[in-house]
Amino acid sequence: MSFGPFVWMVLASLKSSQEALSFPPTFLPQEWRFDNYLSLFDAVPFGLYYGNSIFVTVAATVGQVVTSLAAGYAFSRLHFRGRNVLFVVLLAALLVPFEVVFTPLMSLLASLGWLNTYQGLIIPNIPSILGVFLFRQFFEGFPSEIEDASRIDGAGVWRRFRSIMAPMAAPMVGSFAILAFVYNWNNFFFQFLAVNRTEFFTIPIGLSQLQSTHGTSFNLLMAGSTLAILPVFVVFLFFQRQIVTAMSGGLR
Repeated sequence: MSFGPFVWMVLASLKSSQEALSFPPTFLPQEWRFDNYLSLFDAVPFGLYYGNSIFVTVAATVGQVVTSLAAGYAFSRLHFRGRNVLFVVLLAALLVPFEVVFTPLMSLLASLGWLNTYQGLIIPNIPSILGVFLFRQFFEGFPSEIEDASRIDGAGVWRRFRSIMAPMAAPMVGSFAILAFVYNWNNFFFQFLAVNRTEFFTIPIGLSQLQSTHGTSFNLLMAGSTLAILPVFVVFLFFQRQIVTAMSGGLR
């Protein structure tokens, strides 16, 4: 049943505009309209939206993984003054909804001149408190004997992190990368506030514009939605081994 809406969306994208909105609805298209996907790219610059989404999502995801991995290791393995207090503050910040901070965030982006820019779409999404928490908990459960042995051999903090801890965290990296990718790919609210120029539109904003300008072309909207979810499936297929390993215990 969970695939029902997805199957319906794909089939609706292959119907004519009239059939897609007909009542009672039809399940299989009476006439298979594969040219709807070509019409989609004629109606809006969907290729530009797609390229923007891929660039912004990949950049933000890589940034989240790298910073969260390093910060999680620091909170777990490094001893510095105020570590526990700072971690509690981060967890408290996790409870603050985005709607509370989006006004000062937009003001900050405007003062930096980052509205309608790629850095404005990417950099604010790189810090991830959830990622820091997940990696910190992962490293807390990691046996310390291997790291202690490397410390005795003279390995510094950076070498221990790069050569031992980061490779062993690969299952968690894959799991968190999927979460981060899906979040950044579907992050409509922030992207809608940060850009209003077509050349910076991403897939979520593009679909919204398609609905507002071609609302009667329901088949084109379904075609765009079908193309929009394909990268999520690709990412899951690429990382499925890592996420299964992480969920089954990872380091056992």
